Amino acid sequence: MRGPRWLAPVRDLGRKGGDAAQRLLSDLARVELIDRSLALGAQALLALIPMLMALGTFAPTTWGTGLLTQVRDVIGVQDDVIEPLREAAVREGVTRAETGLVGVLVALVSASSFSRALQRMYTRAWGLSYERGVRALRSSLLWLVGWVAVLQATALLLRSLAGTPVTGVLRLMLQLLVHTLLWWWTSRLLLGGRVSWRRLLPGAVLTSLLVVALSGLSAVFMPPFTRANLEQYGPLGVVFSVGSWLVMLGGVLVVATVVGRLVSEWFGGPVDGASTQEEARGAAHVAGTSAPPS
Repeated sequence: MRGPRWLAPVRDLGRKGGDAAQRLLSDLARVELIDRSLALGAQALLALIPMLMALGTFAPTTWGTGLLTQVRDVIGVQDDVIEPLREAAVREGVTRAETGLVGVLVALVSASSFSRALQRMYTRAWGLSYERGVRALRSSLLWLVGWVAVLQATALLLRSLAGTPVTGVLRLMLQLLVHTLLWWWTSRLLLGGRVSWRRLLPGAVLTSLLVVALSGLSAVFMPPFTRANLEQYGPLGVVFSVGSWLVMLGGVLVVATVVGRLVSEWFGGPVDGASTQEEARGAAHVAGTSAPPS
């Protein structure tokens, strides 16, 4: 029996929801959610400490301490918990000669390795080829400079809002706005402009919402988790806790990017230049051609 006609919209909605869920699970498996999350978290951790050391030596002291303060706020812990990481990374009295050119190069390579891992995630999520060479390196370094500049500007603005009667509301709105713009620009830059701004907006908005939500929840579960690791493993426990949080952040970025692409295709149709099905990739390979970028 087909059932009453008034149930037809409900059945259609259920069928579309089932198809969307199946597509989402398929895309997450194609992108390799777990592997990408671990890779992003590991690369971010490897980039964090060298970057803090370089900023603390070659930039004003407030740059390194400000970045570490944002890390502390994001993962929801107090100053005493993050102190071992501060001592390891931001050391007062370290001269430029002690750090040297090699230290700066290590910091740049470590930081750019995270941006390249992020670039691989974006290209895989959108079904595009991974760019290599000078252009990819230039995009990675440009993203790194922009990321540090935005974080410093945001920290300065948040400090200027301290003490205002609506700090909480303004802080939340500012975080959502900055994260949306930052990840919107990030995805556009690291994809080499091959996907339009309009297509990338849903993923940027979703990334912003999930990152801010993760930061808020971190204030609940991260302090006891970090303190337990600190008591059991010493300063290494703090590094382990920060690394665990960065893996969760990597998972958020992967999920938000994949869902953002699905939302973009839901409202705007399949993305030109991005392989939406294995058959499309196979046909393009046989034909020896590729679709034009959007």
